[in-house]
Amino acid sequence: MDKTAAESFLYAKACGLLRKSFINERTPELFAAKSLTELWTLLFKTQPPMIPEMMLAGKIEKDYFHKFVSDYKNFIKQFEGAAKILEDQLCVYEVENLKEVGAALCAGEQECPQLIDLEGVTDLRFDKWPDLKAITEHSKYSWYKEIPEIHDQQRLEFKLDCQVIRQIWDSINRMHGDSKEALLKLYTEEFGMKNIIWALRLKLNYEMKNEDIISNLFYVSPNGPTLEDPLAAGAIRILDYHTDVYEDWRKWKYAEFLNPHEDGTVWQISPAWIELKFRIFLNRTADYIFHQYPMTAAALIAWYKMKSYEMTCVRTAVESLRLRINSSDAMSSLGINA
Repeated sequence: MDKTAAESFLYAKACGLLRKSFINERTPELFAAKSLTELWTLLFKTQPPMIPEMMLAGKIEKDYFHKFVSDYKNFIKQFEGAAKILEDQLCVYEVENLKEVGAALCAGEQECPQLIDLEGVTDLRFDKWPDLKAITEHSKYSWYKEIPEIHDQQRLEFKLDCQVIRQIWDSINRMHGDSKEALLKLYTEEFGMKNIIWALRLKLNYEMKNEDIISNLFYVSPNGPTLEDPLAAGAIRILDYHTDVYEDWRKWKYAEFLNPHEDGTVWQISPAWIELKFRIFLNRTADYIFHQYPMTAAALIAWYKMKSYEMTCVRTAVESLRLRINSSDAMSSLGINA
């Protein structure tokens, strides 16, 4: 199938899948389910398996996530010559698999952990377990070939994350046209906010010094995480803001995502609240891109982002049923009005 015909076909298919998805006005349907068995039937249109409730909760999350990744992989496989960004987006899960394997080997586990199925879109050879060098050989992660020591695990995982972000960034910059600009803005916002939330948590929870926080930020510029870097700049600019002084944040670029403030009351910035509000914003932005740039790689990336948001909603619905949490409270935790 040629590229133009494939993009038209896939966009139509993506539209159909989104109409059946539990996003936007359909999200509350997830929380209307009164039991895990009812939620299973809603999501999969089949009778639930006869297994204990705890196992069913895990199976719902695992199977729905598998369906999401499988649908996206099928999009990529439909045609040759697709924008590299489409495949690179799955590197996020490729690296998660590699982290799982590295952690398992570090802990001396005898069996390979359960991994996300990326068959057909990965060069990693997990069938070579437990030989880490053989797993990563001939892949872009071939440098990750020795079982990490416990004290070095976090550093190596950060290096893997940085590699994925730069790879995605480079792929976008090799694109052309308006959809390229839309994706650049989307990923700049997304990765920039990841840095901001991470910086705030390091500052609040670990009282880390500014220079140490900066060394833990993602970046894509040759000169490292500086005010000139599109991903690190936003986090660096807020490092001198007082986390308990609302006035410092009133004119912040993302002030709309701040947790509520009342005059005369004690206030402290909440990274969790910002993350919640930004997640909703990112979903709305993806929705706009999907409809604004039909039949492009940008539309399929937007589809991926919306389905990722749906997965967050599904997991929250599962946990609310498993833990007997009121549906209104569960939706509120996602910023959704009951």
